[in-house]
Amino acid sequence: MSIAIGIDAGGTKLAAGRINIDTGKVSDRRLMDTRRSRGGAAVLGDVVGLARGLGRDVMAIGIGVPEMVDAQGTIQSAANWDWRDLDLALAFEELPRVRIVSDVYAAALAEARLGAGREHSSFLYVSVGTGVSSTLVLDGRPWSGADGRAILLGAPLVEDTSSGTAIATAAGTRTAELAFLDPAHDVVIETAAFALGLEIARLVHATDPGLIVLGGGLGLNERYRALVEAAVGASIDPTYAKAPRVVSAALGENVGIIGAALAAI
Repeated sequence: MSIAIGIDAGGTKLAAGRINIDTGKVSDRRLMDTRRSRGGAAVLGDVVGLARGLGRDVMAIGIGVPEMVDAQGTIQSAANWDWRDLDLALAFEELPRVRIVSDVYAAALAEARLGAGREHSSFLYVSVGTGVSSTLVLDGRPWSGADGRAILLGAPLVEDTSSGTAIATAAGTRTAELAFLDPAHDVVIETAAFALGLEIARLVHATDPGLIVLGGGLGLNERYRALVEAAVGASIDPTYAKAPRVVSAALGENVGIIGAALAAI
């Protein structure tokens, strides 16, 4: 059995597990709060601890981070915490081979290989959680561009209104999930979904994908997915494009750790 460790280092949660890379089956899944306000070194220490705790009898370790990562695996941004000046090689030196990728790259890869995108030559993967990110998948591989910077395609235009952080801020709740529990926040949620749907529609006109796959904490929320799908349909000009289906990631909350493990090998 071929096993790799997948770690999804998200802005809110750190998830990890041992992944059968042939089937995507997850075992020994672990979850902890990120507490990113502590800084990059503290988050790195937790990630290393998760990797060590899941064992060394694995092919490789993949880590998905909510940052820009170039084609050489170098982290290029510090939107959530800063690992750019840390000695990552030293931190991981006693572990099996480690590969760091953008979290949206990892999740899109998992959906292409084992999830909703398996039967599609192209699809757009959009992750909506603490932040918003997206990438186009072509023939089973996320299109990251010449130097990895095609990841986050279109996201900067909607980050301020459609992310989980933005919804929680506008609703005055601790998390976006709590906003969904109170009808008083329906306008906030619908506004966020429409903004995201409009941006996805623009990407559909530009890339003509066969499917839209939503992941992340909000992307897996059925109500939010339905609102986004309606907004995409309303925003597409049928003269130039056909509105694709909008589905939730088939691998659910494990999509990030499965994708990180697949990326590692």
